[in-house]
Amino acid sequence: MNVQKYLKYAHTSSVLVSVIINALLVLALVTFITFSEGMEPDVSKVMVIDPATQEDIEDLEEEFEPEEVVDPDELNELTDFTLDTPMETDFEQQTEEVADVTNTDVSSLSDLMSDVSSPVVMTGLLVGRTPKARQAAAAKYGKGLEKFSEPAVMKALEWLRDNQRPNGGWSKNGAGDRNVNTGYTGLALLAFLAHGETPASADFGPTVAKGIRFLVEHQDSKGLFQPVGGNTGYGHAMATYAMAEAYTMTDNILLKEPLQRGVNVIIKGQMPNGGYDYHYKRETRNDLSISSWQLQALKAAYISKGTGPDTKKYLDSAMDGMLLGSKDVDGKGRYFTYSMTSDKVGGAQKTVSAAGTLALHLAGRGKSKEAKQALEYLSQYTEKDRLPSWGNDKIHSGHGGEIYYWYYAVQAFFQEDPDGSNFKRFMPSLVKALVQNQADDGHWLCYSEGGKKMGKTLNTALGALGLMVYYRYLPTTQADNIQQVDVAEPTYEEDEEDVGFDI
Repeated sequence: MNVQKYLKYAHTSSVLVSVIINALLVLALVTFITFSEGMEPDVSKVMVIDPATQEDIEDLEEEFEPEEVVDPDELNELTDFTLDTPMETDFEQQTEEVADVTNTDVSSLSDLMSDVSSPVVMTGLLVGRTPKARQAAAAKYGKGLEKFSEPAVMKALEWLRDNQRPNGGWSKNGAGDRNVNTGYTGLALLAFLAHGETPASADFGPTVAKGIRFLVEHQDSKGLFQPVGGNTGYGHAMATYAMAEAYTMTDNILLKEPLQRGVNVIIKGQMPNGGYDYHYKRETRNDLSISSWQLQALKAAYISKGTGPDTKKYLDSAMDGMLLGSKDVDGKGRYFTYSMTSDKVGGAQKTVSAAGTLALHLAGRGKSKEAKQALEYLSQYTEKDRLPSWGNDKIHSGHGGEIYYWYYAVQAFFQEDPDGSNFKRFMPSLVKALVQNQADDGHWLCYSEGGKKMGKTLNTALGALGLMVYYRYLPTTQADNIQQVDVAEPTYEEDEEDVGFDI
C-alpha cells in the first residue's frame, strides 16, 4: 500500500515539473519575439569566398602569436648582426580644379568600393602582402628587427588614416592642411596597399576605398591625375603607381580604365631617348628623378596586367633613358645624376643613384653589368659612418631628405640580396633611425631642411614603405626576364647641379 502511494506521488511530481519547464520555455519565447520586434533587421553583408581561393583563405585562419610589446630604446642594445660580413627641394603641389570630367562612372565605383566583399588578390611579387605571408617574410628577413619595425608601421598607417581629408585625399601635412592633391594621395595609398590593405580590410578598408575614389574623381578626360601643380610628372606617376597596385590587389574592373589612361599619359610623355622632363615636356632635358617614378609606375602597371602590351616596351625604354644619365667612374661603380641634356651628364647624386639602382632591378636587369656597377657605387653608403642615422651631418642629405633616400636605398639593397652584406648593414640602422624618431602620433618629419619641405604625409608614407621592405615586393623582381638593351653612353661632364623637385 505504501509503495502504491509513493508511485502515485512520484508521477504527480514529474507531471508538475514538466508543466513548469514548458511554461518557462513559452515565456522565454514570447519575451524573445517581443524584444525582436523592436530591433532593426540585420543587413550586414556576407563575404562570398571563391572556392578556388578557399585553401588560401583557410591559411589565414590560423592563430598568430600575439605581438610582443617592445621598447624602441632596446634597439640600442641589439647586437649588430652584420659583423659577420666584412666590409634643395620643394615637394609641394598646388590645388587646382580638374580640367575635364573623368570618363569613369564614379557612382558605380563608389558602390563597389564600399562593398566589403570586394576580392583580395595577391599574386606574383605581391604575394608577401597577406597577413600570414607578411609575418613569415618579416621574421625571415628581419631577424628580430620586425618586432620594432612592424609596430612603427602600424602607427604610421593609423596616422595616415586619421589625417585623410573627408573627400578621400591627403595633403602635405595632414588633416589641418586643405591643399589636397593626387600625389600625396597616391603615396599614402601605396603605404596601405603595401601592408595588404584593400577596401575589404577591417581596419583600413574605408580609408583605402575613399583614397581610390579620390584618384578616380580627380583624373581628367586626357588621363592626367589632378589637381596638379609644381612638377606634374611626380604627382601623376605616384597616383598611377597606386592605381596599378589597387587594380592588381582588388581585380576591380572599374579601375582598369583609369589605370590605362594614367599609363597612356606616361607613355605619351616619354621622350624618344626614354627620358622624362618636368610636366611631361618632350624636349632635351632628361630628369632622372622624375623618370624613376615613371618607371615605378610602369612596373606596377606591367605587373597588374591591366594595361596593353606596350607597357613592357616603355618600361624598358624608361630604363634606357635613366642609364643615359649614369656614368661608370673608373672602376669605382656607376652613379646616376639628377638630370642631363644631349651632350652633358651632371655630377653624382646619392638619392638618384639609389633610385637608379632600384630601377635596374624593377626593369628586370638586376643581374646586369650596370646593376653590379650601380651597387658597387651605392655600397659606400653602407660604411659605418654613412649608414642611416637621425641627424647625421657627415653626409649631405640633398635631394628630398634622408627618408626619401632611405626609401630607395633599402629597396635596392633588398632586391640585390636580402641576405647580402649591404642589406644586413643598412636595415638595422634604418630601423633604429625611424623607430626611435617616430612622433608619438605616428608620423615622421625628416630632420634635414630638404626633408622637412616634403611634409609629414610624404615622410610618413615613405618611412612606412621602407620598413615594409621585407614583404612589399618579394626578392624575385630581378627574375622577370625583361629583355635587356645595350645603351651607348654619351660624353660625360661633371656637374654639381643642385636638385629640386615638386609633386
